[in-house]
Amino acid sequence: MAELRTVADERFEQIAHWRDPEAGLEAICAIHSTVRGPAIGGTRWQPYSDFDAALSDVRRLAAAMTLKSSAARLPFGGGKAVVIGDPAAKSEAQLRSYAEFVNRFEGRYLTTTDVGTTTEEIDRLAQWTPHVVGTSPELGGSGDTSALTAVTVLSGIQATLEALDADPSPAGKTIVVIGVGKVGSKVARSLAQDGADVLVADIRAIAAAVLAAEIGARTVSVDEAFVLPCDLLSPNALGGVFGAETIPALQCRAICGGANNQLVRDPEDAELIAARGILYAPDYVVNSGGVISVAQEVAGWSYDEAVEHAQGVYETTREIFEIAGRRKITTAEAARAYAVDQLAALRA
Repeated sequence: MAELRTVADERFEQIAHWRDPEAGLEAICAIHSTVRGPAIGGTRWQPYSDFDAALSDVRRLAAAMTLKSSAARLPFGGGKAVVIGDPAAKSEAQLRSYAEFVNRFEGRYLTTTDVGTTTEEIDRLAQWTPHVVGTSPELGGSGDTSALTAVTVLSGIQATLEALDADPSPAGKTIVVIGVGKVGSKVARSLAQDGADVLVADIRAIAAAVLAAEIGARTVSVDEAFVLPCDLLSPNALGGVFGAETIPALQCRAICGGANNQLVRDPEDAELIAARGILYAPDYVVNSGGVISVAQEVAGWSYDEAVEHAQGVYETTREIFEIAGRRKITTAEAARAYAVDQLAALRA
């Protein structure tokens, strides 16, 4: 018999813990805010060490989704769900049970793909719950969100390069791209086409080598990538890479990439980055293409309208840099202020 219990946290509208021993499923969903609309956020399926680790992650990710949706001016709030388990060992019983969990929120939470979940699995969930977005185009969804995420990352890179040298063009710039998955490979390919000197790194060395050969880039190890002198470092894999131990070794002039939650501590580590004279483009601003992609399903946008909205990240990033300079605060604090102002305007 499945069991639903509430986890108390006054900073969130709702945190729910779901246990279904029969299906072998344990999940947590955090709804941070529905001020702008239903809370949207992917389902992260991974073998957390324990419940507390999963709870900490879902809280952090849900709060970031509120800021991301607000900064992107989308009709969504912020939420997230995590499943404690091996993503390679999902069963149909687990997916059915998880769909039942999502249904308990009655549309206040909409879910999609994240680490450990795929579009094909979202399609399967859609059999049992209407509260999913990002299904395959055959089912009327937006499908793979990586294309628009690459658009927002590249728009952020242009704004960052402009802030550095008064020129948004990547031509002639040395740019290190870490992570060559669906987003990172698109980013690296576009930068190379625009004349940048691109270096690529990935824990999958073969994947990095194949892409480098295709686009005329160079490969480096992941460890080396973080300490190379370059104009811009673009992390596009997992987050938590910039902290007190790693920031002192950075030799880049700027950071702008699609990885989520790049700072170990936000905004404290943004202060360490700024103290090094490095310009940081807040990740949830420049990687908002995923949520913009699924927004077209809910808002009824055409793909071209979604692309146009994604390209607006260029102006948003510029505005955040301007706020940071004017108020003499970090870009992380400026991004939070921008997102909070968007929420406040809506409440008003």
